[in-house]
Amino acid sequence: MDRETKYETLFAVLRIVASFALLVAIVSLLGWAFRAELSRFGGWFVARFGLLGMAGGSFLADCIHFPIPPQFYLLTGVAGGHRVDVVVLAVLVGSELGGFTAFVLARGAGRAPVIARRLATARDLLTRMIDRHGYLGIAAATLLPISFSILCMASGAMRLPYRAYGVLAVMRVVRIVLSYVVIAMAWSG
Repeated sequence: MDRETKYETLFAVLRIVASFALLVAIVSLLGWAFRAELSRFGGWFVARFGLLGMAGGSFLADCIHFPIPPQFYLLTGVAGGHRVDVVVLAVLVGSELGGFTAFVLARGAGRAPVIARRLATARDLLTRMIDRHGYLGIAAATLLPISFSILCMASGAMRLPYRAYGVLAVMRVVRIVLSYVVIAMAWSG
């Protein structure tokens, strides 16, 4: 392994650890400072919008890079005391459908110069990872603190095969479950 690859690998691991540590810190701080308010909000949100609201919000987050991430809906479910399996499934279905939609739309729109410039950084990262590690590189990219929607858009814009989205989709399950575990632990701690 050359020096640049070792540096990139170390930096990637540090970014993964830092992103989960930041998530723990944010959820812990919110749980400490606003536990009652967030519990009421979580209960209200799910009562008002239901599972379709959680799935729809996750879809928007991962389809068009809507600013409220799927982790928000996971936190809402945890804070509202809702069933783990139902919350994770709703968020996961919305996220997967949103990511796939982003992938398919980007395959067609990826040729437009405006979109190509917007996705340049993520495309460069994915290209390097695929060149070095094949589809394992895509799997590793999903664990970095890079938006799932950006990864799906970049993969689509690069016109990668549909199996590339398959790798992203499988790894999205891992990321959502890890996020849920981190949020649940931070909320209860």
